[in-house]
Amino acid sequence: MIWIQEMILMSEDVIYDIDIQKERNIVRAIILFRNTSAFHEKEDREKKKLQLAYQKVDLESKAKTDFMNRMSHDVRTPINGILGMMQIIRKNWGDMDKLDDSLNKMEVLTKHLNELVEELNSLIDAQVSLQNITYHKHMENVVHTHLIGDALQLRRILVNLLTNAIKYNKSNGTIDTYVREISSDDSKVTFEFEIKDTGIGMSEDYIENHLFTPFSQVKQDARTRYEGTGLGMSIVKGLVDKLGGSIEVKSEVGVGTQIKVILAYQLDTSNTAKQDTSKLDLKDKRILLVEDNEINMEVAEFYLNAVHANVDKAWNGLEAVEKVKEQPNKYSLILMDIMMPKMNGDEAAKCIRKINPSIPIVAMSAQSEYSMNQTIMNDSISKPIDEQKLNHILSKYVA
Repeated sequence: MIWIQEMILMSEDVIYDIDIQKERNIVRAIILFRNTSAFHEKEDREKKKLQLAYQKVDLESKAKTDFMNRMSHDVRTPINGILGMMQIIRKNWGDMDKLDDSLNKMEVLTKHLNELVEELNSLIDAQVSLQNITYHKHMENVVHTHLIGDALQLRRILVNLLTNAIKYNKSNGTIDTYVREISSDDSKVTFEFEIKDTGIGMSEDYIENHLFTPFSQVKQDARTRYEGTGLGMSIVKGLVDKLGGSIEVKSEVGVGTQIKVILAYQLDTSNTAKQDTSKLDLKDKRILLVEDNEINMEVAEFYLNAVHANVDKAWNGLEAVEKVKEQPNKYSLILMDIMMPKMNGDEAAKCIRKINPSIPIVAMSAQSEYSMNQTIMNDSISKPIDEQKLNHILSKYVA
């Protein structure tokens, strides 16, 4: 392909035409052609480079997002199993064989969890072990303590902030945490959580442009003298936004950092006793339980057996789809894990909807950031599975 640029230069003059013996207009034109192929070839090369760079960035972004989701899932999964086995122990206190089996499984889960925790802590242990940090806790004007909200998410926010305060502190430094009740009415209360440290601090540019960006520690900033994944503050910002709160950061390089998180919670004014599920009897109902983790499967099956439900098990999404294909009207409810091998929960639910659109499908997820697709899922329940919440789901869709 050859690129040609055309340019026309024109002029108009008045001349005296001897043949007609009067003046007339005459137009002159010069047409210039220039081969611009080299320019366009260079432009095409630059476009291809930009496209490749964009694709690379997009792939890296997706990889990082997937890493964060899997990291959260892998850490929470053994914790969920431990909590579930504790519930089984409570309900089988006199059965020594069941107690022994549950304790053995908890030991396996604990070892798995320790490996993950040690891997994460290795990023900061070297710094923390060398620091002599003084830690102060303050409670100010805290009147209301019975609240409705997600304690796990608040714990994650504060743990991340405290981890940073330790990691980026100085030897013999201090950390102060404050919990303040700043307003309340008949239905809700607003809290301010503040963490102050005497660490290395951050520049204004870093706070505005990089602090809440995942993997931002690759930037040349005072904070890069410490190693880490750079995930903490992006996770904090996402959780605070999800809870409808706000976060404010003030810092000075070499002096320290002050972070305030403001969150509102509903007051728990209910005196109603817990739901009575002793009368829930699903002996004539069949439920498909889809879960790839053996401990989580056992815990969920234990709760379903407690209400006499008939349980079929599938260990991945593909197996669940095959079971529904065999008998499309067999199941009254499907409890669907999300992160599974071969086929994940969302993909399996889409396939099942094509086979039988009317089956209630409830997502089970250990991911705090899981966003339910309401076109394929009827409802969702978080892991570790809570017996009361599960029974509420069963009452809603099956009983």
